[in-house]
Amino acid sequence: MKPEESLILIVDDTPANLRLLSHVLSKEGYEHIEASDGREAMELAEKHEPDLILLDIMMPDISGFEVVKSMKSNQLLEDIPVIFLSSLSDTEDKVQGFKYGGVDYITKPFQKEETLARIRTHLQIRSLQKQLNERINILREREIELSRLNQKKDDLVRTVSHDIKNPLTGIIGLVKLMRDSDKISAEEQTQMLSVIEESGTNLLNLVREVLDRESKKIEPEVLNYSTVSITDLLERVISMNKAKSVVKNVKLDYTVSPAGIELEADQNKLEIAINNLVSNALKFTPSGGKVAVHVTENDSSIEIKVQDTGIGIPEKLQEDLFTNAKKSSRNGTNGEVGTGLGLDIVQLYVESHNGEICVESELDAGTTFFIKIPLKKVS
Repeated sequence: MKPEESLILIVDDTPANLRLLSHVLSKEGYEHIEASDGREAMELAEKHEPDLILLDIMMPDISGFEVVKSMKSNQLLEDIPVIFLSSLSDTEDKVQGFKYGGVDYITKPFQKEETLARIRTHLQIRSLQKQLNERINILREREIELSRLNQKKDDLVRTVSHDIKNPLTGIIGLVKLMRDSDKISAEEQTQMLSVIEESGTNLLNLVREVLDRESKKIEPEVLNYSTVSITDLLERVISMNKAKSVVKNVKLDYTVSPAGIELEADQNKLEIAINNLVSNALKFTPSGGKVAVHVTENDSSIEIKVQDTGIGIPEKLQEDLFTNAKKSSRNGTNGEVGTGLGLDIVQLYVESHNGEICVESELDAGTTFFIKIPLKKVS
């Protein structure tokens, strides 16, 4: 640390000592301020946060020991090194000074070269300590950032695995049905193959979109706005879940009113959110039931309702539905294993669009999720 970059606080109740130290420091190019008692020393230390304090022990109002004791209880001042100044040369006095938090001891009368050597040494240590603290803070910030990115990565993996798992289950189910049943007509086989192909194609597109976003290093919370056709988006969602609905014998449909609704949104995130709700609805709807998505336009927003005639959500689970994914996880009506994916991701994606999400549910009657999203991007 260069002399002109350092600020030293001199504290001594003897004017002659202040003048002497001031002269020595000025000749060496050190910036300095002066205090003649303990109270003034504390005020100047808090105001200027010096790099080093030269502190007299024997002062009439507050001793140097008491000043250091007060400094060590102040977070702003606790790390500032203090060199005691005193005519006391007893070993016991020096030990007491170190116990209070002093880093060194200079005995009066001062020896110029010794005084300057000690000042340089402790200013250098102070500079190194500052650099170390800065590096530690940088490392802590990087650790926090890495932790945040890892959490985002885990959320992405959970979301994508959930969105892939459910359609794949349906595809596998259709394949098994075609293989094990001898009562399926050629026409039904063609329809099933068409559903399998369409679901598989949409799954592939979903994976490509996610990998494309990852390759572009787009932050998970950053929205990639574009003009989105609600009908096209729902067609993809229905297609991805069609195989599952056929296997479970659950009717899956959607309506859009008025036709041709478009909005400014992140297509990938919105599709993931709706697909998540639809696949969950299928999971908790028994054979013979119905899952439907209804979209309506209201002034400057759209409302999306994902409605099912399933088993409903217990009231105790509804409280943490959007905040505790693991707690709200449970098996589906056909024993589908709960992944713990939750509605926390859906809520995040909806709210990132300045939207709102809520739920109404009745046991053994069904569940409806309501999403409201602005038609235009909100600045």
